[in-house]
Amino acid sequence: MRSHYKQAMDALALSPEARGRIQDKLSHPRRRVRFRPAAVAAAAVLVLALGATAAAGGAALHELPAAIIQSLQPVRLSDTDKGITMTVQSAAVEDGVFRAYITLTDERGGDRLAQGVDFRDSYRIDAPFSADLLACGCEPLGYDAFSESYGYLVTIGAKDGAGHPVDFSGKKFTFSVRKLLWGQTRGQLAALRPDWSTVPPFPADTARYILGGSGEGFQTYSGWTSGGEALVLQPGGWELQITDGVSISAAGFMGEQFHLQVRFDVTGPDDHGQVNLLTPEGGEVPCPVSLSFRDGDGTKYDEHVYDISFEDLSGCTLTGEFTTGGYLLDGDWKVTFMLED
Repeated sequence: MRSHYKQAMDALALSPEARGRIQDKLSHPRRRVRFRPAAVAAAAVLVLALGATAAAGGAALHELPAAIIQSLQPVRLSDTDKGITMTVQSAAVEDGVFRAYITLTDERGGDRLAQGVDFRDSYRIDAPFSADLLACGCEPLGYDAFSESYGYLVTIGAKDGAGHPVDFSGKKFTFSVRKLLWGQTRGQLAALRPDWSTVPPFPADTARYILGGSGEGFQTYSGWTSGGEALVLQPGGWELQITDGVSISAAGFMGEQFHLQVRFDVTGPDDHGQVNLLTPEGGEVPCPVSLSFRDGDGTKYDEHVYDISFEDLSGCTLTGEFTTGGYLLDGDWKVTFMLED
């Protein structure tokens, strides 16, 4: 099957009109991809979500590469470790932006990759220059049963000290991955309206070492103590099951803000989720701070802090999406290549 896949890729051709549509898609991608600044030689981290697959151009390829592969330069260099082959299928540089189409295939057969696979925090680009700014994104393209592969589109943009786009052409790049994460379970909380009147008026708090967090108020959170610790709710103060493997473990007000603590009952390498607190009218209550920590037994908690008063809490509902479980595969996948003008 993979030989047919390669033949199909080699046979693809695009008209100038199709090529123009492809460039427009590159400039205006349909999926949301999160970016962050980093140093060129630093590891770029991005938690991925599953994408869909589709047939395009007469061949069953990953949705985005099926359209853009002819606008990229063929690379097709691979590295195999732990029974998984990583291939840089093709790449391109345009206006200071580097893009690479990456695939993973399972040499042992089976459908492990069909469950969804994530580079975790471990993908890295090394290049023989430095830059002040670098935006890195890794967009999952889903599993393609025809080629038995999982695809990604990696995008990198850099600027020099003067703020000009870096010229990537004629330079060697090394793309490497050290961990793969798959087999995760995804769950949703459609709508839940708890009895907020049972929330403790004066919840107990405790200091815990914070693994990470998010939100515009994360750095200035008033609960920071010392040594990377911060005040959070004492787990177990107010419990409510919200979906398989995920529970509310505490809730209450600390100062002027409402705290809602989520416990992940199924321990995995990257348990995470998003909890939305909605007003009776359907508006989203601002959540300027989210904190993550673990108990001594390894249980993962996320605590979300909302700007809402006790009076306004009545009638609010909860929605959310959660990802739990899965397992990590450690390895060393590395491909070095060079792009021409």
